[in-house]
Amino acid sequence: MPPRMEITFAAEWWHTHYGMDFGRDAWLDPIARAERAQRQARLLFEGFDALGLGEETPEPKPNLTAYGDRFMAALWGCSIEYRSDQAPAAMVLPDAGKRMRNLKQPVLDDSPIVQRAFADAEILKERYGHCDGAINFGGPLNNAVSVFGEEILAACIAEPELARNVLHMMAETVLAVHDQVTCVINGATVSSPRPLGCIGNCPVCMISPNTYHDVVLQADQWLRQQFQEFSLHHCGVFHPYAGVYQELRPDHLDIGWGTDLRATRCVYPDTPMSLEIQASAVVRKSRAEIDTIVKRMIDDAGPAERITYLWVAEAGSELSDETVCDLLTSPERVQV
Repeated sequence: MPPRMEITFAAEWWHTHYGMDFGRDAWLDPIARAERAQRQARLLFEGFDALGLGEETPEPKPNLTAYGDRFMAALWGCSIEYRSDQAPAAMVLPDAGKRMRNLKQPVLDDSPIVQRAFADAEILKERYGHCDGAINFGGPLNNAVSVFGEEILAACIAEPELARNVLHMMAETVLAVHDQVTCVINGATVSSPRPLGCIGNCPVCMISPNTYHDVVLQADQWLRQQFQEFSLHHCGVFHPYAGVYQELRPDHLDIGWGTDLRATRCVYPDTPMSLEIQASAVVRKSRAEIDTIVKRMIDDAGPAERITYLWVAEAGSELSDETVCDLLTSPERVQV
């Protein structure tokens, strides 16, 4: 059985193809968010109905994504910028160095961001009977970069103890939101360790493996210890960090484009992996060229049963429908 191919589409793709608006009101209205996700599922089915995308009769998708993937940045005080054709973006806080030195964990009971989450959940539960309390938590470094920008990266080199303190507070806040917001809205009992956690480490490629090990790993390890099973998302080139990540004992890896997959599989011989294909790498590629890319990835990261899926993240309008179809059907062809 070949691994499946998944594709997610950027706000720009939806705006270009269907005129969807992703401005402020489209995100802050919880009913509009739920119905937009429902409409998206139906449109994908209609556009790619034979290929497994979308749903024929989708239900609304009640959710907490008023800030897109920037809930944690908003919690820390970042303003969120909304544009009609983009996902929400967090604005780095001013005076980052001073703020890092005086950082205090947000009081969740007093946070207007948390209060909105619970208010939205009540509206959605009343309307639909349920609400998905999931939040994209990112990871300690992800959150610190969203909040403090390049200052946290500079601190990792120049003031490692300050950086460690900031990152540990980011980790503690992720766990607090998991327990006190997501679990409460989902009606889940908080156990220790919790069943399943994930770290997103998108900015790690901006520091060296040694710096990650010496400065960032401690916070990631603390967060990992709070969960029984643990997934690691690293959307950059992964193999230089493969060794230092072993200390996290990941149960699943989500690996970025450009990674030496064969080398990574040698370090993690039994770990299930999902493999990202960068959208720009397949723009205007022929079906044969796409098949060559997909086959090489499956061969290098194999055996195939240990590849959970391949995926193209946040595809934009530069990716033609024909290319989307070729991608979705490629795993079947290359496994023949």
